[in-house]
Amino acid sequence: MNSLVRQILSLESHVIAAAVHFLMARALAMVEACEGACRRRRQEPVQLLRNAGVTERDLNYALLQAASLGNEEFLQTLIEAGATNISSASACAGYSGHRHIVDALLPRARSVVIGAAFVGSLVGLRKDLLDHVVHMADLEGLDRCLLLGAARIWSCKSTKETEFLSGAIGELAKAGARSFQTAVQVTCGDALIRYWNKHVFEDKIKVLENLITLGSRYLAGEFMGKISLMVCVTLYTKVTKLQEKKRVSSYPGRKIWQHKSGDCFVPDVQDMMEILLVVCRCGAVYRGLTDRPEVLHSKSKCIMSLLHAANCSYQFGEGKCDSVTCKVDWPLRMLKFLLVECGVRRLSFSVTTLAVYQAARSNVLRPVVQCLVEEKCFEAAYVYLDMAVTFCQGDAIEYLLNALPRPRDVVCMVNAVRCAASTFRGPPRGPQGVLLALHANFLDDPVTTLREAEVLAGLPKTDPIVKMRLKQEWSQQAFEEGVAAGHAHYMTWMLLRKNSDSGFKELPTELQVAIAYLPLYKACCQAPGSLLSQRQRGELTTAVSHLFRGSGKLTDAQVFQADKPTLLGFLAVCLPDWCQEVVAVDSTASSFCTFGVKQ
Repeated sequence: MNSLVRQILSLESHVIAAAVHFLMARALAMVEACEGACRRRRQEPVQLLRNAGVTERDLNYALLQAASLGNEEFLQTLIEAGATNISSASACAGYSGHRHIVDALLPRARSVVIGAAFVGSLVGLRKDLLDHVVHMADLEGLDRCLLLGAARIWSCKSTKETEFLSGAIGELAKAGARSFQTAVQVTCGDALIRYWNKHVFEDKIKVLENLITLGSRYLAGEFMGKISLMVCVTLYTKVTKLQEKKRVSSYPGRKIWQHKSGDCFVPDVQDMMEILLVVCRCGAVYRGLTDRPEVLHSKSKCIMSLLHAANCSYQFGEGKCDSVTCKVDWPLRMLKFLLVECGVRRLSFSVTTLAVYQAARSNVLRPVVQCLVEEKCFEAAYVYLDMAVTFCQGDAIEYLLNALPRPRDVVCMVNAVRCAASTFRGPPRGPQGVLLALHANFLDDPVTTLREAEVLAGLPKTDPIVKMRLKQEWSQQAFEEGVAAGHAHYMTWMLLRKNSDSGFKELPTELQVAIAYLPLYKACCQAPGSLLSQRQRGELTTAVSHLFRGSGKLTDAQVFQADKPTLLGFLAVCLPDWCQEVVAVDSTASSFCTFGVKQ
């Protein structure tokens, strides 16, 4: 019987209904002949499917077929037998226009069914079912449908689809949907991440414009400022990738990357320009442009005015971008123009944060944050610090700590590093980012920074790997272990000098010291930043104390209070001059050493 079930479930959709009825009829006949239990007629097909060993995957496949064909009885039987894919079944019912199937599924998972049926009606262009879903949805369901509709804008492939989607968004707005901010952010984010823009792009732009217009009372100036800056950042990403593709393709044997249409990446950049201009033209943020009516009257004048004001290097011929004259810095100039001339930076404290997150998604684009820091948008720098620590970007951490004005906002600094070390967004890329921030003495005071390292290691939300490295290298226990290791190393060295039969004690004293302590000197020199870890500091202070003991030149207090450059200077005095040259050469090849030792 199991093989018969599998054969039936593998049939094509146009015969699945007949095959299922045959299966149920045969099952009922077998049961009645064996047990004579006519009163259990409805339960037997369910039990048969369960006992036959049909997999959940097969049940879900049959569920989709039943939803597409509108067979409610078989649909209920499959669900009772263990089928679980309610969402896809709802989408199939919406695509096929079966209202009774949607109504039958609603009690099982209302919000999921409404959203999936709405998407199915969009794909199937089913106006009657779309109106039914909108009528049945509560406020939460309307907002869910609005987000799903906004996410679908760039995947439309025909004018008919875009017109239907625009009308659906209008119906949702009339019914009371309110989550327009999230919807606009979703659709702009999708447009920036994926290349869905090639087909009927002008029609898609009209849908985006309609979405912004319908939600104008929910789209504050601050939000539109965030979206415009985010688009600028992604436009910069795409232009940068274009230049990189050109550079790679210039090597012998390399072919330039192309879309399936044959266009070399430029339409993608041009599409981003169009989206940016729609946001500029429709956004309430652009109060600074109200004294330039020509900017707002027509698309072509808007393009030329914005580009001229931003001192761009694009050249447009009939609305197309000439890739030969494109320069990478144009989006950054546009970013500055929006911040300064359009007054975006004056909107609120957090208006630049979305652009920073977008930069982080694009592998932490440092020039973007350099631009924001130059325009004194320091709140973005603290958000960027969080991202740089999360993604272990040493050069970005160094730049930010040098660029932020003194005194730094200690609370923001601590929150940025704690967020980067925690797991609430998922585990960080690794512990290196947090360790880099500690080595860089990010709180400008060694005592405070070391205390924060201990606090960070004790927080419950700190990533386990980060917590382990902090305890191993930055705790008081790590310092004591370093001191113990330093003593043990010194005793081993002394025994080797006195008892060796290999001629070690015949070597010059400076060479003996180099053999013993050059590895420690090299490791501490190549440690990034101006602050040693507790483990390294324990070993280094112990080494210096032993080497200078009895000379009368240094006291224990001087050694333990010395900073990193001073301690390294003490040790360097005991080493041959050539040791410093070796360390300087090797440090240039260290991938982890992103900061130089401050002398």
